[in-house]
Amino acid sequence: MKKSIYHSELILNLNERLFLNALEGVTDAQAQERISGHNNPLIWIATLNVWARYNTLMFLGKPVQNPYQGMFENFRPYNTEDKYPSLDEVRKDWIKVSELLRAAMATVSEEQLAADSPLKSPSGDFTMGGTIAFLAQHESFDIGQLAFLKKYHTKEAMKY
Repeated sequence: MKKSIYHSELILNLNERLFLNALEGVTDAQAQERISGHNNPLIWIATLNVWARYNTLMFLGKPVQNPYQGMFENFRPYNTEDKYPSLDEVRKDWIKVSELLRAAMATVSEEQLAADSPLKSPSGDFTMGGTIAFLAQHESFDIGQLAFLKKYHTKEAMKY
């Protein structure tokens, strides 16, 4: 573990498990359901987070082909006409990208983390490491939404 990315790595590793726990017991039909006309369904949030993890690899110097390329760029909102993957597909892709992310965090250099980031995050730290920290926080926020929707759909809370 790199000292400057240590805490982001802890959060991302915890989120790896929490994401899967937040999907446990949810059906594909429930995942597609919107609780109101202005909320995103669980499948949209889950797929967005897999997409985002693939993009996080870019900031660690390990870009790979994102299977959800084109679905969320430019803050593209939920669209009822878009086709989203099944929860099983999302879980498999989450596990795959999480393995890639762990490997990338293990090999990223302090120089790479200190470099200027093309994404100027709201955290105020405009380095690659600062962007990773922001993305870990944003992912945690989304997992909270997934946990809320899991509880709504299944009556069961997400487990740590």
